[in-house]
Amino acid sequence: MSGLYGSRGLTIVSGSGAFVRDGAGKEYLDFYCGSGAALFGHAHPRLREALANASGRPWTIGPGMGAEVRDRLKARLNRLLPGRSLFYCNSGTESIEAALKLAVALRPERRKILALRRAFHGRTLGALALTFNPQYRRSWTHLLAPVLHVRPEELPGAVDGDTAAVFVEPIQGEGGVHPLSASLGAAIGAACARTGALLVCDEVQCGWGRCGAFSASSLAGLEPDILCFAKGVAGGLPVGLTLWKKELGDFAPGGHGSTYGGNPLVLAVAEAALGLLEEGTPIAGARSGGEYFRKLLKGIDSPLIAEVRGMGLLNGVELTVKAAPVIRRMQRNGVLALPAGPSVVRFLPPFPAVREDFDRAAAVLADALKAEAA
Repeated sequence: MSGLYGSRGLTIVSGSGAFVRDGAGKEYLDFYCGSGAALFGHAHPRLREALANASGRPWTIGPGMGAEVRDRLKARLNRLLPGRSLFYCNSGTESIEAALKLAVALRPERRKILALRRAFHGRTLGALALTFNPQYRRSWTHLLAPVLHVRPEELPGAVDGDTAAVFVEPIQGEGGVHPLSASLGAAIGAACARTGALLVCDEVQCGWGRCGAFSASSLAGLEPDILCFAKGVAGGLPVGLTLWKKELGDFAPGGHGSTYGGNPLVLAVAEAALGLLEEGTPIAGARSGGEYFRKLLKGIDSPLIAEVRGMGLLNGVELTVKAAPVIRRMQRNGVLALPAGPSVVRFLPPFPAVREDFDRAAAVLADALKAEAA
């Protein structure tokens, strides 16, 4: 990837469930999971079966033609999230771009867009305008649309009659793993309802069952007008979903599009993944597993831990030191994690993770912190 992400010094050649293996045959507990995209773990048999079956049919057909799998998936989503229109795309950033364009199209007379400090919504120019981190924005500021970033507690008071849309992550991931309280979420929703501003919830990382509910917005007191999913929707294959309340309106004809969005190959896997969620076991396991894991993390006796935060299978440990050296030590000892800002170790375990896996991850973190403090 042209050095964009740095190097872990690790080449993954195989994997199953919550584990991956490198070229030398070393096994790693994967609580990184492709930045959370491998939500169902690696090589899930139901997803592999769906992919194999779909591979014998047309892989992509273009957005102007019908596909039964598109209609089936939309119908199943509407049972879970009634009364919503749907745009299929290929990634979380594209889902956010669609939401931003739609919000501007639906509120053309308004000029104000609000987002939160620490927010991460993507790196294409529209999504990057919503992202807060100056490091990501610095080289592109002259091209970005104006977005006002405010602290979470300031957001309800910042929404006014000129606000077209408010973008919120129910649980901020990249920004440090910060869950939004249900009371604050309700206040944000009330401000949007009072002023007619559109509430957009970015569940690219936290949604699709990861945090213990199909939609994480419900856990944060939020009732979104527009909702964005991606990452784990098809177990790591490229897909994004933008859903919005039908009564709001729609794009004008030709107002948006995607060549690969809604392709039958990926949607077949997404439909299989949704079927797994509808059975209930993954979501229930995310709740119980997350609670167990946070209890373990909070029980680590280390002066380097400032706070443990999270919900379901999205958890962060804020340190009093830089996170990167700790993450490297963990990798050497067979556990993969990732940072969330400079001082937070973020864990994104997949649904197949079991108690023994959480025990191991917590123990390896404890050893890494002990070595770091020495």
